[in-house]
Amino acid sequence: MADKKNRMLIVDDDQTNILILEEILGRQFEFKSVSSGTEALDAAMVFKPDIILLDIMMPGQDGYEICRKLREMEELSFTKIILLSAKSMLNDRLRGYQAGADDFIIKPFDSEELLAKVRVFIRLKSVQEIDKMKDDLINLFSHETRTPLNAIVGFGKILDASDKLGDHEKECVRHIVSSGMNLLELVNKTILLSNLRNGTRKVIEERTCLETIIQKAVAAVEEKSRVKNIIMLADCKDGGKLMFRADEDLLVTALCFVVENAVKYSPYLGKVEVNVRKAANGLVCDVKDNGKGLADIRNPEKFFSEFFVEDVEHHGRGHGLSLVIVKHIVLLHGGKVSAANNRGEPGCTFTIEIPSTLIVKP
Repeated sequence: MADKKNRMLIVDDDQTNILILEEILGRQFEFKSVSSGTEALDAAMVFKPDIILLDIMMPGQDGYEICRKLREMEELSFTKIILLSAKSMLNDRLRGYQAGADDFIIKPFDSEELLAKVRVFIRLKSVQEIDKMKDDLINLFSHETRTPLNAIVGFGKILDASDKLGDHEKECVRHIVSSGMNLLELVNKTILLSNLRNGTRKVIEERTCLETIIQKAVAAVEEKSRVKNIIMLADCKDGGKLMFRADEDLLVTALCFVVENAVKYSPYLGKVEVNVRKAANGLVCDVKDNGKGLADIRNPEKFFSEFFVEDVEHHGRGHGLSLVIVKHIVLLHGGKVSAANNRGEPGCTFTIEIPSTLIVKP
């Protein structure tokens, strides 16, 4: 079976230019050519091209106007538009990018450069389409899974409260509820991460302070810390009451995940410290544990990568989502998050930085 060819729409009122472009780009594309902007709009809707080579100087509507109209078509959201023009001024190129063009090539162009750029944009379009499909699939799966999981957990708790079950049956029910809660937690984290990535979850600013955020985060993980008899220490004296504008719910979620991570990797009867300190560039919140520390201190960024799990072969719980959610939330606030092993003692410290631009002036 022959490989499917990518589709290219060439928009130029000079037939010679069209023939030259088709000759340069060879047989790897399925071509369609039109000579006006109006024809381009009609053809694009039907032809659904991967790439559009759009000449700027045409009778009637110019390439800039056609580019803007093409960008308004939802069906062509992943189509790449390359403007072709003899205009070489910076303002001309900027005008093209503002109209929605992906690139701007000046005539006369080098054939190798054109071919290379077209190949790059074909790959980019494919990656973006795959990413969108994955996001849509994850969202669909997560939302469709949440309802039955809520039913499993809810009815499981009702069974657990029943006096008609024996000890063995109740233990089985508790395993069902626990497993359902773990899956529901994964679903909720997946939906949140997807919403943060695609911009659905916007930052809702309000006045808050790190002392309030820490109190709420520590309270949220109290049960898990109590199971391991973890000692929780918080020091908010140095800047904890300083007000700043941020999305309190999101920052509580982020800090909750960091503290939860510290509790998870701390030993039984361990200690987790949450400290606030002022810095030159704003406020800093450190979460310090006395666990085993980071295995690969040379590349701490990987701990904030999606679905990262440090020990896959012996992985029991945790979904590798919490820390990447933390990273997205902190970046949305213009801050930074980092991790490093403690000096001279076991464990590691995760650091969240709040920029001074968010701090409310007294």
